[in-house]
Amino acid sequence: MAKRKKKFDAKAIDGVIQANLKRLRKPGVLTVRPGYEIAGHQLTGAPAIVATVHTKKKELAPGDALPNSIAGTPVDVREATAHQRLRATDPSAAALTQAYGRPEDREPDWPYEREMPSGKFLAGAKSSTAKALAAHAQGNTATHRALTSHATKPEIKYVPANASLDPVTVTTTITAHVSPDAGLKTLQGFLAGTTDSLIIGMYDFTSGTILKNVESALNGKKTLKMVLDNPAPNPTRDQTDTQTVDDLNASLKARSQIVRALDRADTYAAAWIFPYAYHIKVIVRDGTTFWLSSGNLNNSNQPDLASPPSTEDRDWHVIIENEGLAKVFAAFLNQDFVTASQHQAKAASDVTSTVADAHAKLAAYANPPPPRRPSGQFPGSVPAKTFKNVSVTITPLLTPDEIQGDLAKKQYFSQIVQLIESAQESLYIQLQYIESSQDGTDYDALLRSIAGRVAAGVKVQLIESLDYGEKWAEKMKATGVDLTANIRLQKSVHNKGFVVDSKIAVVSSQNFSPAGIEENRDAGVILENAAIARYFEAVFQSDWDTRAKPFAPKAGGAAKGTPAKKTHRAKKGIKRVSGPTGR
Repeated sequence: MAKRKKKFDAKAIDGVIQANLKRLRKPGVLTVRPGYEIAGHQLTGAPAIVATVHTKKKELAPGDALPNSIAGTPVDVREATAHQRLRATDPSAAALTQAYGRPEDREPDWPYEREMPSGKFLAGAKSSTAKALAAHAQGNTATHRALTSHATKPEIKYVPANASLDPVTVTTTITAHVSPDAGLKTLQGFLAGTTDSLIIGMYDFTSGTILKNVESALNGKKTLKMVLDNPAPNPTRDQTDTQTVDDLNASLKARSQIVRALDRADTYAAAWIFPYAYHIKVIVRDGTTFWLSSGNLNNSNQPDLASPPSTEDRDWHVIIENEGLAKVFAAFLNQDFVTASQHQAKAASDVTSTVADAHAKLAAYANPPPPRRPSGQFPGSVPAKTFKNVSVTITPLLTPDEIQGDLAKKQYFSQIVQLIESAQESLYIQLQYIESSQDGTDYDALLRSIAGRVAAGVKVQLIESLDYGEKWAEKMKATGVDLTANIRLQKSVHNKGFVVDSKIAVVSSQNFSPAGIEENRDAGVILENAAIARYFEAVFQSDWDTRAKPFAPKAGGAAKGTPAKKTHRAKKGIKRVSGPTGR
């Protein structure tokens, strides 16, 4: 008879931690908390004491080893993230990088997490972390002023475009392509075809190659209009977003109109609409054709196969040659431009420099990047495919837009839930991460709609990034809707794509988080065409079969890669909804 697994009880595990703090106070241990055991990036299903250490080592000094288990509860040793390392030495700088950071780098809230060596609750007022933050506040330090600036920036009302987001059935030409395989090459061809203008809405634009491509495409009298965010530095960047703006303004002069997005963390915005990110990735060319993507204009999302960066992300993209839809997306980008232009500000030098210093400290705590792949084609490379004059029903997806006549419903949420619930045979979703649910929210309802398809016997396969999804998948196991049995983890995934019943595909920039589905500026398209869906489905299935690994092993099986003995040491140091508009 199989041994019955213990039920997860965070409070009870914390009681074990409290009673054994002395055994857990080892060199380099940063935090301890209740959680689930993960071995070889697979969930064993066993409740555990999760100990975060600064750095793992194979060899241990006598007395430095953490116990394998305490009171029958496994001790799972995890190497710290850059944020966790920084938080242990400079809590204020760590708080700053979270406030001004990328959504994917946000850490989950872990109830009962205790800092070490004090053993106090990390989020409690008596912790060393909280005391350090309070000291910065009392001293009115530059870090505190930057945090205050973020917290007190005024919010303004989102102004939608006067354009319909109704589904349209058209005969058009669509080019489907994916990164790393053909992303950059296809984008370069799209940019080179510019005859009049580019209108861009973008989260991150830090590729030097794409910067040169844009400047080259906009020769003569051609014009640029762009709304650009200012996220934390991408590790693979050639330049910062600010340097991109400076270069474009210098080369295009009066033909360049660029404003900074009204993202709360953007120091160039005097007010905010979007709490975490202007996360859209859309380029409208000549008012007739548009490129829409899950990926930014950076080296990791659009890698150069001739000189691969340290990270080559999986992303999906489409180029749609339809003037009506191009005008819809242009209308939203133009409205974003008009609104943002009224709230631009010169970044306060002390805030900007303090935030930059904090990000530099965070980078110093990161592990070395993985080795670069040799130049040449991506293994198993999939070429772009152009579907000429195909009949397709296309639904634009815009966040944070609402449905006309029912302002309680967000357009993206409503469309995606209906799409998920329409799945009869298969539902494939590949995302950078899926945050754990929050009861009573639209986001919780979204995850429940996926769980409903699982219960209905639909083949549900979910791929998340190994780099960002694991922490949220563990939390999902303990909180709310649990989809971990359907999740596989894959290295370097930035995609936000769906395929439903081999007939419908979604290409989008929306992450699965409360902010991603309702609050940030994001864009996508639902494409109802079987041939296009099968193109993306083939890429998904290849990833599922050859690049992704199950997060939860099959029932009755042990997780692979479980070490016989822990030797880790811490080293110090469909029916579419009709009627939605830009409202």
